[in-house]
Amino acid sequence: MGDRVLILDDEVHVLDVLEQHLTAEGYECSGTVSPLEALKMLKSNGAYSVLLTDLKMPEMHGMEVVREAKSLDADLAIIVVTALYDVKNAIQAMRIGADDYVVKPFDLNEISLCVSRALEKRSLVIENRAHQQELETRVREATATLEKTNQELLATKEYLENLLHSTVDAIITADMDGKVTFANKGATRMLAYSHEDLIGAPVSKFYAGGREEARHVQRLLRENAPLQNYETELTNKDGSVIPVTMSISYVMDAAGNVTSWLAICKDSTAQKKLEGELKEMSIKDSLTGLYNQRYFYDRLAGEIERARRQNHPLSLLLFDIDQFKTYNDCHGHLAGDNVLQAAGQTVVESTREHVDVGFRYGGDEFTVILPEADEAQAYNIAERIRSGFEGRHFDTLTVSIGLMTYKEGYSLRTFIQFTDAMMYDAKRSGGNKIYVYRPESDGQPEQKAQ
Repeated sequence: MGDRVLILDDEVHVLDVLEQHLTAEGYECSGTVSPLEALKMLKSNGAYSVLLTDLKMPEMHGMEVVREAKSLDADLAIIVVTALYDVKNAIQAMRIGADDYVVKPFDLNEISLCVSRALEKRSLVIENRAHQQELETRVREATATLEKTNQELLATKEYLENLLHSTVDAIITADMDGKVTFANKGATRMLAYSHEDLIGAPVSKFYAGGREEARHVQRLLRENAPLQNYETELTNKDGSVIPVTMSISYVMDAAGNVTSWLAICKDSTAQKKLEGELKEMSIKDSLTGLYNQRYFYDRLAGEIERARRQNHPLSLLLFDIDQFKTYNDCHGHLAGDNVLQAAGQTVVESTREHVDVGFRYGGDEFTVILPEADEAQAYNIAERIRSGFEGRHFDTLTVSIGLMTYKEGYSLRTFIQFTDAMMYDAKRSGGNKIYVYRPESDGQPEQKAQ
């Protein structure tokens, strides 16, 4: 039989479809509609490779099932199959141990692909752990056999080199002067240098931080040997930078004297990319593609500080869609979503790429941060947004825009509050207007439509 798969779903017909399909695929399947029964099966039967679980179930939420299942078997591959399409749910499920996230209604081929991919990942993790343990064991054994005869030493050295060359990780040893004495094939692949170029070269040559970074690592190693999971960057022969996680330890001779040090470098490019994608998902609005309100406050605080420090102008736009609720009620939510997407696209088309930043503030409200834009520049951008959205001709829908250029002494809260007030004044005046906040000498706002 193939790998054992446990299926948990409170919908019996979904359970039956998945069991039949995966059994036909060659897997040994068990199914249940009860989360508690599923956890009991994991405890008592064990040896399951994959768990497919729903999220919203009356007896226990799927997130708890994922958490409990991972505590029972850290190597268990988990795929969440649910009708709840929510980025937050997906991120949370991944964080607590899920390997994939499938939204109902699903394609059975997609289920097959997810199960196959999860099993492959599980197998790689288990194999890599065993390989790493074996590698560490062999390195320790090699150190302990230094007193043996020359013939045994040569045989062991040949064996170890074959083992070291078999890993994808870069393994490098260097003498106490910082010159490379050994580099495996993983190192030549990672750094794109030949073996001859690596041997005898100073280790500092391969740190992105150069000699200063090499000295810093040596200080840490002297204080905390062995050094585990140290994150740094290496430089490839073509100049590209490779993020790595390093484990470094001293190598001693039979008398206990430190003769060199050994570094195992694991390429963390894929991990960094995944972390970046997850972060991007957490700060993006899934409907419009703009950033969300949570990220808006962090970004605005940073831009205010930069404007203060560099004495550069900073402007803020805040707008919403006039009569959006009426349009949404008459045409339906799908049409309303199209309007919101069009508003987001208008922001992208009307602003400066890689300079201005647009956000969906909430509902049909949007905001745009305009770094290094004075009032006149900000007004031109606001007018492009106003006319650009009007030109899309969603019945009589228009936008009302509030604009403010930052003044020294205003807090983040005040900056947003005054811009928001201008937007509502523009809206109350009939909409499809831009109102600019200008403080007079007494500090009171002048509300002026442009």
